[in-house]
Parts: sequence; C-alpha cells; structure tokens
Amino acid sequence: MTREWPTLIGYVESVKGGVVTIRLRDNMPTFIMIDGHSYRIGQVGAFLRIPLGYNQLYLVCTLVGAAAAPRTEEPNSSPGHRWLSATLFGESIGGVFDRGVSQYPTIEDEVHLVSPQDMRVIYGSTNEDGVITVGHIAAASGISGDLNLGGMVTKHSAVVGSTGSGKSNFIAVLLEAIATQGFPAARLLVIDPHGEYASAVGQYGRVFKIRPDTGEGELPLYVPFWALPFDELQAIALGQMQPSSETAVRDDITALKKAAAAHLKNTPLDAAITADSPIPFSLKRLWFELDDFERQTFQDKEKTKPSQKISEGNAEDLLPNQYPAPNPGNQAPFAHPRPRNIGKQLELLRSRLQDSRYSFLFQLGEGLAPNLKGEIGNDLHHLVQSWVGHEKPLTVLDVSGLPPDVLSTIVGTLIRIVYDLLYWALDLPISGRNQPLLIVLEEAHLFLPEGGDSAAHRTISRIAKEGRKYGVGLCVVTQRPGEIDSTILSQCGTMIALRLTNSADRSKVESAMPDDLGALSGMLPALRTGEGIVLGEAMPIPSRIQFFKARHRPLGDDPNVPWAWRQDRPDGSQYESALNNWRNQTDMTDKEKTNA
Repeated sequence: MTREWPTLIGYVESVKGGVVTIRLRDNMPTFIMIDGHSYRIGQVGAFLRIPLGYNQLYLVCTLVGAAAAPRTEEPNSSPGHRWLSATLFGESIGGVFDRGVSQYPTIEDEVHLVSPQDMRVIYGSTNEDGVITVGHIAAASGISGDLNLGGMVTKHSAVVGSTGSGKSNFIAVLLEAIATQGFPAARLLVIDPHGEYASAVGQYGRVFKIRPDTGEGELPLYVPFWALPFDELQAIALGQMQPSSETAVRDDITALKKAAAAHLKNTPLDAAITADSPIPFSLKRLWFELDDFERQTFQDKEKTKPSQKISEGNAEDLLPNQYPAPNPGNQAPFAHPRPRNIGKQLELLRSRLQDSRYSFLFQLGEGLAPNLKGEIGNDLHHLVQSWVGHEKPLTVLDVSGLPPDVLSTIVGTLIRIVYDLLYWALDLPISGRNQPLLIVLEEAHLFLPEGGDSAAHRTISRIAKEGRKYGVGLCVVTQRPGEIDSTILSQCGTMIALRLTNSADRSKVESAMPDDLGALSGMLPALRTGEGIVLGEAMPIPSRIQFFKARHRPLGDDPNVPWAWRQDRPDGSQYESALNNWRNQTDMTDKEKTNA
C-alpha cells in the first residue's frame, strides 16, 4: 500500500513545455492543517512541489478549475474532478535552489504543497551580498522580500500599477533601500515629471529643478542648448524650414562650433565636428548673423555694395542691425538677391532666447553659457559630475517645470548627455561598467509611446537594447503599460506589477512577463495597495510581496481626505497667492511674497 504524505494534493496529468496540469486527489478538502500550519488548496500564486528523486521541482499555480463535462480530447475534462494548472520556475538539488529545470515531470508524478522548510530553501538561495530588502513575502510574513540588485539594474526592470496602487511608494522604498543598505557608491538618476520625489530623497541625494527652492537645498537644472543635436535644437528654437535654408543654417552652426572649439581645453579634430557635436557656440551670434543676412540691402544693381547701416545692432542684447528699406522699384537700395526667407523662424528664435520658460535651456548658469566667441566657464563634464558624480547615491531631475511641448526632447537630451559620457568613459573608474548607473524613468508612457520617434524614445530605446553592456540600467515606471512601446517593455528582465485594473494594460503586461508566467496577470486586479508581483531577474522565483511604507513619502501619495475635510476652511486670500504662483511659474517663498 502506497503511503500518502500529508502534503500530497494530486498527480501530474499533462505536461506542455513549462506548464503542468495537476489532477487533485478525490475528496481533497480546500482547507487543511499540517504541523500547525494552515493551507488553502488551489490558491492562484501558491507554490507547489514535485519530488523527482533527489530533485525537487517547484511550480506556481496559475489556474484552477473543475471538469463537469464528459472526457474529451482536453486533458482537464474528465468528469467531476478538480484540477490546477501550474508553471515550472525552478528546482532544488541537495537543498540548493536554482531557476530553471533540468528535467520535466511525467504522468502520475506526485504533487505536494510547499512547506515552510521548502520556502526557506527557495528564498535562502538569494545572494545576501547583492540584495536589498523592500518588504516581506505576502504568503509568508516571516520571510523578507529581497530583490537582487545586480539582476534588476543590468537586465532592466519595469514597475507598473494603476493610480493609487502604491507605485510611487515602492519607488521611494527602492531608492531608500539602495541608499541605506550598504551601497555607498551607488548611482541612481530619477527623471521626475511631476515633482513627486524631492520629499522622498531626504539626505540621500540631490534635487535639480527648473525653479529650485534653495532654502530646501534644491539646485538649478540647466540643459545646455549646444548639447542638443541640430534637428532637436531646430525643432525647439527655429521650427520648420525649407531644405535649402535648413542646410544653410546647419552649415552656419557647424562653422560656429568649429571656431568655438579652439577655445576648449582639449580641441577636437576639425573633421570630427558637425552641427550635432556637443560643442558650445553662441546662439545669440547665430541669430544676429542670420538676421543681418536677411536685412541687408545693396546700393548697386550687382548687389555687391551693401548699404550703410542706419543703426548698429548688438548681438548680446538681441538688437538687429538696421538698413535702409529696399526700394520696390528699379532703384537703390536693392533687396538681398538670395534671402533665405526665415524671418518667421528668426523671430521665434529671438522669442525663445528671451522667454523665461526656456531659461533653463538658453539662459544658462554655472558657467555653461557661451559668450559671443563660444567660450564657456564650465564644460559638460562638470554638469554630469554634478548630476551623478557627487558623494550621494541619489539624484532627482525634477522636470515638472518644463514646457509640455519640449518635455520629451529635453528628457531625451538629459539622458543622452549622461549615457554618452559614461559610454565614452570606456575603462575609466567612473564608467558605467565600473560604477553602474540606474536610470528611473517615472511616467514612462509620456516618453515611450508605441510607435513614437521622439528624442527621449530614441535615447531610451538605445539604453534598453545596449545599456547592459555599458553598465547603465533602466527602470521604467508607468501607470499605463498599454501605451508603452512593446519592444522596450520586452527588454525588461524584471517585472514588478502592482494592482492593475485596465484590461488593455494587463494584456500588455501579460505578454511582457518573463518566464512564461503571463497567466499570473489575472491576479493583478485583486492585489492590495502596496502589494506587487515580482517576476524575473530580481527574484529567484515569482513572488507576491507586501512592500514597506516609505519613511519619506513622495508627494504623489493620495491626500488624507477625511483628515483634510475635518479641518477649518483655509483663508480665502490664499487664492491670490495661488494666482501669483501661476503668473510667476514658481512657488514664492514667504520672503519673496513680503518683498512683492
């Protein structure tokens, strides 16, 4: 007579790749007690075990059902019996767990519940030197939820969850864990489109912002216009032009960059300089010379003798040279014979140079603004060093103050500046391979839409495909995974999925889940706030984790409605302050309000 172990729940009925169908024992109760531990049979996400000699195969339950119809060709359809569908994810040999399986089960192999001892075998396999603790296993509160930092960074990751699911809290917990759990040389760069994380960084990092609150230790965020490729600079500063005019402007910028390169500490080869090279030049001088070309008139029919200026302009102050107006007849002064007809574009450029909303780009501080000769006080390496080369592990680039129409271009430029510098660091100690960098991209659906071709999309796609080789990892964070480029999502080796209710979003996540565990997406609508499923490189097994609450909460957390509505109504004069903030595009301090 075969002995039945108390943990035995059923037998293998069919195997298709890594998916195993299990027939439950007859009269198997749904709730049992073993050694003082209670077990619910048939829980989606629960672990199961198949002993094969010295090997133990481990599975996760993804589907539960009962057959009521007479048997057909389907393996699950025998009359009346209950069945489970589970996916293989690893095995242990001699008490050592490893992902993947060396052999598959066969028909009638026994299937057992996973005991606390098995759980310790599974989770005890994690390399303790390379993990961070972000919560506890939901099914076993005594076991910490540890993420493998190396796998998460080098193989990229995606964090998805609906609004209010605890996504921002998890990112704050992740940042805090890396900063406080023994990684003093860590480098994390957070792109923050909504200004949520300044409050969550605390003493662990720096915050760069378009309009910083210096009293809170925030620093100004500058993006040098001369670091933008020509096409992106043209789109922001000049707009569309005819091909011939565009070529002429490109040539003028190249000439200005070649002239300015002579003032650099290390002058690059002349042949290597193009309009796309990150070399400083004076945009005011470009405007002045292009405008002068359009305004010039001539005193002879051959158009070789320019008219005398009525008034002298000034490039620094954006004042144009003034010439006598051209005579519409056949008399002097004559109009320019080959105008580029870019007057509208030049007006846009002049407007951008004076627009306070674009001061982060064109009115640079920190020695980054070129003079009319193209000379600068500080170069790009000082900028990147201030972002990711300081003594603290975290950096938040708060881009919430950017004009919406240039948000994607500027974010793409920010990331490209950092990535290219680390790429060309080669074997230096600051390179990505020697000191890896993790880029956390919040609200990623804004920058990575399906089929998009923005500056951010191109740069982030490049990092997703090749960043692993150069030590630059990507963490894509979004509440709308259904809108994100499928190629980029598929490059993420770790998926951290919090509660998702939208069917289109769940479908996208299911198709991108690693290890053939897409069926677990059915659990996503039922997850509790602050709870998530972790699959892929960051965990040895697919796990449901209840994440900690962040000590420094991001501003994106939900407001406490009952508490707020029980307070006294605020003074109505505050609406005037709000209007002043709107008009000044900033949060005015008390001192500024008094002076105003």
